[in-house]
Amino acid sequence: MLSAPVGGTAPVPWQVAAAGAPAAWATATGTGVVVAVIDSGVDADHPDLAGAVLPGRSYVDVDPGAEPRLLAFGSEESPVYERAFGQADPVGHGTAVASLIAGRGADGHPGMAPGATILPVRVLDDENKYHDSAMVGAAVKWAVDNGANVINLSLGGHYESAPFAEAIAYAERNDVVVVACTGNRGQDDTGEEEVWFPARLDEVLAVTGTDERGEHWRTAVTGAGTDLAAPGAELSAADASGGHKTVTGTSFASAIVAGAAALVRSAHPDWSADQVRRALTSTATPGSADLGAGIVDAGAAVAADVAPEEESEPLPTIWSAAATAAGGGLIGATALLLRGRRRLTVRARTMAG
Repeated sequence: MLSAPVGGTAPVPWQVAAAGAPAAWATATGTGVVVAVIDSGVDADHPDLAGAVLPGRSYVDVDPGAEPRLLAFGSEESPVYERAFGQADPVGHGTAVASLIAGRGADGHPGMAPGATILPVRVLDDENKYHDSAMVGAAVKWAVDNGANVINLSLGGHYESAPFAEAIAYAERNDVVVVACTGNRGQDDTGEEEVWFPARLDEVLAVTGTDERGEHWRTAVTGAGTDLAAPGAELSAADASGGHKTVTGTSFASAIVAGAAALVRSAHPDWSADQVRRALTSTATPGSADLGAGIVDAGAAVAADVAPEEESEPLPTIWSAAATAAGGGLIGATALLLRGRRRLTVRARTMAG
């Protein structure tokens, strides 16, 4: 669905207008910013993403090198080949996320930051799941080491993971903005549900979803730890088939905020990750308590004047004594994690890894 023209521009998808991106484009479009999409891969051949996708990495299959290789999905009559380095998407989830962040808009579907570049890192399998949180943590560290300025994590779950949490801390130490979804619940589930991990970590911008009226979307998880809201219901996004589709979920709200973060980083390349986070949360459009600080407003965030955080002596990362499960999960007593200037209590749960 396209909105009315905004500020003299051509019509844009409603979610882009609602999140204030057109007002930011006179100042910044995301140029010079690399956004890592840690997801199901990204279809680098989609017209919306032509020239926008860097070589990345896949943690799902053995790295095939520079040549395409036959994957285990697709029929014998129509085999599916994956380009190397995460530049293909058998599921379509990562492609939709990437287009919402940095779609070039050649067909009238620009993303939030059409000048940004996507670094694809595949961690989700053909069923759109991950089974090893330590692997996702390794993907986060790889993205940091390979130039990401913003990381989008449209994934998560209920259980904490020490290796994954340490990877988020690594991103923070290296001044990378991390954005993640709060999670989704069933249509008929009216009970309270905790914000997913890793979104509930202090270093992560936790994003819930809204509808076109700016109201909290009924299946979007919210609660303590929710930082921001963004459009997350019935968005127009790229389909791995080459066209477009309608998507709903906090995965896609997270992508909208990741794109907004790219705009702020592009406009203010000297700003720290903390300044970017504060620009986004302090300028959000207020709403109900379910929306955290409010609905992201990229134009206002780009125009904001955010002072650097006062320097203080950072604390080392310290874990209390606790046993670890195979695969790096925490078992036993609650652990206290002191990270930088933040204090995080991680509750004891057993992770499958």
